[in-house]
Amino acid sequence: MDSVSRLRSALSVGNKTSVQGDRLVDRLCSKTGLHRNEVIKGLRELRDTGEVCCKDWHRGEPIGRVELLIQQVRSPCEEVWIGVMHHMGVDPADQEVLIALSDKLEGLAVDDMKRILSGLLALREDLPRLNGQSRYLVSAKYLLGSSKLLEALPSPILRKFGINLDLLIGPPSYIITAGPSSPTCVVLVENPQAMESALQTCTGGKMAWIATFGYGLSRSGNEYGNQLASLIEGDNRLTALVRQGTPPPIEHLLQHSEIYFWGDFDREGFQIYWRLRSKISQLRLSGLYHPMRTMIENTDNHHAYNELVSKPNQNTWQCSDMDVQKMLDLCESRAVDQESVSLADIEKYAALPYSH
Repeated sequence: MDSVSRLRSALSVGNKTSVQGDRLVDRLCSKTGLHRNEVIKGLRELRDTGEVCCKDWHRGEPIGRVELLIQQVRSPCEEVWIGVMHHMGVDPADQEVLIALSDKLEGLAVDDMKRILSGLLALREDLPRLNGQSRYLVSAKYLLGSSKLLEALPSPILRKFGINLDLLIGPPSYIITAGPSSPTCVVLVENPQAMESALQTCTGGKMAWIATFGYGLSRSGNEYGNQLASLIEGDNRLTALVRQGTPPPIEHLLQHSEIYFWGDFDREGFQIYWRLRSKISQLRLSGLYHPMRTMIENTDNHHAYNELVSKPNQNTWQCSDMDVQKMLDLCESRAVDQESVSLADIEKYAALPYSH
C-alpha cells in the first residue's frame, strides 16, 4: 500500500467527516508509521483531489478544522486483519492503532495473523518484566518463533499500542581492539581491513587500535565507519573483542588524551570523523591523512565518486571547522581509500596527529 492509501485508510477510520488540524501530521505519523515528509506530501495530494479540505495551510500542514470527503476503501488484507481483530475481541481503540500494521501482514495466513495478534497482546502485558532483554529473543518468543518480526513492525505504531521497543536492547555492539595495556595513543579506524594492515607493523606494541566488528561478509564495506559512529553516538553498551595484545577496556581507550581518527579521504569519512568528535571532544585526525593527501594532490592513485568504487551517494556538506573544510575541499571530486596507505607510512605516521 502506498503512502497516500495509508493516509486514506487512517483518516477514514470511524467514518469521521472532519478532524482537528492541530498536530494532525504528528498523529498520522504515529498511526501510519510514515515519515513527516511523506505525510505532508500525501496530505497535499489528498487536498488536490478534494478528499481533504482545510481553509488554511502552513508549510503543508492544515490549520484549524479539516473536512474529510474520503470514501472508505480497504485492501483485502486490511479487511481480513480487521476481521481477525474483531473476532479476537480487540478493543476498538486498539483496532484503530493496529489497523496500520496490515501493510506488513500482506500474504500471511489468517492463523498466522491470529498468532501475531495474540503475541502482541501478550507482549504488551509482559513488557514491564522484559525490560532490558534482547528484542530479538523477545520477538522469537512471542511472534511466530521469528527473531526479526518485531523489528520489522513500525515502532511508532507499536509504541502507540503500548509496546515501547526502547525498553528492549538491540543486537550486541562489537568493537575490535588491539594494543598494549598502556598505549601512547589510540586510533579509531573506519575499516577493519585497514586495521589488519596496521597490525602487521610494529605499531601494535606501543599504540592501540579500535575498529568495528563489521559482521564479516554480511556488511557492505562502506558501512563500517558509519556503524562505528552510530555505536558511539548512541551511547551503546560496547563489547570489545581483543584482536591482539592486552588493550585496556574500551571506555578507557575512548577517554585517552591522544586519540585520533583514520578513515577514507572522502566526504563520508570526514563526516564520520565529525560525528565522532561530537562525542569524543579530544578526537583529532590521524597523521595517516598525510600520505593520502599526497596521493590526491600528487599522484593518479585516487578515484571519482561512483557506483564502481561503492561511493555513488556521498553528498557534499559544509563543516564549521575550517581545517576539516579544507580537507573536504581537497576531496570534493576525488577520493582515496585508507587501504591505499603503505605499511611503511603506517609505521611513520600512525602515532602522530594530522597537522595542516
